[in-house]
Amino acid sequence: MFRDKLMNEVKPHAVLKLTDVSYDKTRAVVNKFEIVGSLPEEYVKAMDPVTPAPVKKEAAAMPTSSGKKHLAINALNPYMGTWTVKAKLAVKGNIRTFRNARGESSVCTLEFCDAEGTAIQATLWKDAIAKYDSILEVGKVYYVSKGSLRPANKKYSSVNNEYEMSLDGRCEIELCADGDADVDKMQRAYDLCKIDQLARKIGGRGTVDILAVVTAVGDLGSIKRKSDGGELQRRDLTLLDETKRTVTCTLWNSLAVEQGESLKNMVAPVVAIRGVRVSDYNGVSVSTLARSELVLEPASADIATKTAALRAWYDADGATAETVAAGEGLASARRAGDGSGRSLTERTTFNALQPAIVPAATEPPAIGVVGHSTIVLIKPDQAMYYASNPEEGNNKKVVPTAEGKWEDPATGKVYDECAYRYIVRMKMSDASGGGWINVFHEQAVEMLGIGAGELHELKTNNPAAYERKIKAAQFSSWNVMVKAKTEEYQGESRRRLTVMKCQKPDYAAESRNLLKLMGIAQPVA
Repeated sequence: MFRDKLMNEVKPHAVLKLTDVSYDKTRAVVNKFEIVGSLPEEYVKAMDPVTPAPVKKEAAAMPTSSGKKHLAINALNPYMGTWTVKAKLAVKGNIRTFRNARGESSVCTLEFCDAEGTAIQATLWKDAIAKYDSILEVGKVYYVSKGSLRPANKKYSSVNNEYEMSLDGRCEIELCADGDADVDKMQRAYDLCKIDQLARKIGGRGTVDILAVVTAVGDLGSIKRKSDGGELQRRDLTLLDETKRTVTCTLWNSLAVEQGESLKNMVAPVVAIRGVRVSDYNGVSVSTLARSELVLEPASADIATKTAALRAWYDADGATAETVAAGEGLASARRAGDGSGRSLTERTTFNALQPAIVPAATEPPAIGVVGHSTIVLIKPDQAMYYASNPEEGNNKKVVPTAEGKWEDPATGKVYDECAYRYIVRMKMSDASGGGWINVFHEQAVEMLGIGAGELHELKTNNPAAYERKIKAAQFSSWNVMVKAKTEEYQGESRRRLTVMKCQKPDYAAESRNLLKLMGIAQPVA
């Protein structure tokens, strides 16, 4: 009966709802399903194979076409077959080389944007770089097809899209012959965040966009890069918006030198800064990345009205309004356990960070301070640390060589010694419950009271002392700032807990916090 239904009722491009699926080690078996509809006609047409127009030999280095059927970027998903999009190349990163088990390769990061303002990040791999690097020019419009789609890694992406493209040697990228007519429409839409909401973005992956008035411009400065001693140019701006909150924005490199100097000669310009990273430095601050963009007096269709409204507010009230720094009260409150209650990183519990109904993996992480939590178990037989690159600021894993040295697979460099760094998993509990939590190097050094290199020496030369040292850290109490994020693992959603900061409890502050919760007036010193 199941086979008859499959053969007789399911037509090409049908959409099925799988209601009964069983799994074994190598496959999924569908036992029951329902037919709930079919793909829209435009999707079906877009999925049909497209035969490229013949290309003359003299034009082989720059294939062009126009009028091809294509999908909007926001219609893409990893379960589609063949697809084609028409989009402008908005960002082209530098080509980077790396080494892995298969040898040396190269990679380049791109960003495309279509006429609907939707952007997507794309990774261009070695063979595709060799074929298309010479024709890829920022600001030009291309047809992109025969790539693969995967969930976006928000940690390394400044694009607000659930998916990203992977383009290898099998992909096709063609310059759109009539693309100049569409360039102006292909502007990535802004995903604006008000300054008073920035604190909620701390610890999250991805970036934010800001529309604000520049009220102060600092002098150009520089710092030395730890990895190679090179200099990075920097300049700080003070930004203000209608929330009457200000925030410091650090511009780096060309943005600091060129546009920073232009801003210094202006009076309260309105700027839109796309793709800034939020940090808890001085409570709350933002900084640009290599792919960030700064636009003066932005007038694109999706932001022009907001620009005009911000300008009108500043001219009428903002220039003389009393303002507050977005990070005021947060710099100290973000130290776990000061009990002030002023931080947007509120007190929480392990149970609150692990709700019965697990949030979707696309939801931003929850961050909170768990007060007076206790380490209840650290398994001594786990891999508590790893061998890392000894260069300062480089935490990549290194592997031992036959000669007793250490090699960085990413660069091929060989070192006489390595640096050991913690990556520990421990169980912690508070009054509400507990959970397994990940602790990285800086926090693990504090909580264990010993460096990873010293612990490695104990494990190698005195296993009994090694186990005693780990047990000594158990049942110690800490205030910890914890990030809880939902992850998908083998088809199941689960919460991943990570310690961001830790501090020994301040019992005087804890007492003040309890008095406040009970509504009891605190004594005046």
